[in-house]
Amino acid sequence: METRDDGSSVEPVGYVSGFYGGYCVIQPLDPAVVLPAGMALYRAPTEWVGLTDEEVSEIIGKEIGFNSCFGPEESFARAIETKLKEKNHG
Repeated sequence: METRDDGSSVEPVGYVSGFYGGYCVIQPLDPAVVLPAGMALYRAPTEWVGLTDEEVSEIIGKEIGFNSCFGPEESFARAIETKLKEKNHG
């Protein structure tokens, strides 16, 4: 079991047990589990890290050309950030 920085734990589902014909051989921890050939394995999703207010203001100032103090540009930036979080299962 691995412990993350936030204190949560992650249980492995299998290990690379060797190589055969140039491919990794995955051995599941549960012997009753059968992994089909060609099955895609994904790493656990990482935690979403949003932008700080200062970072949003800096980006708005750099890209738009003026420094905004929580105006419509900041709301627009937060709306984009929210949509990205949704798309990334955050």
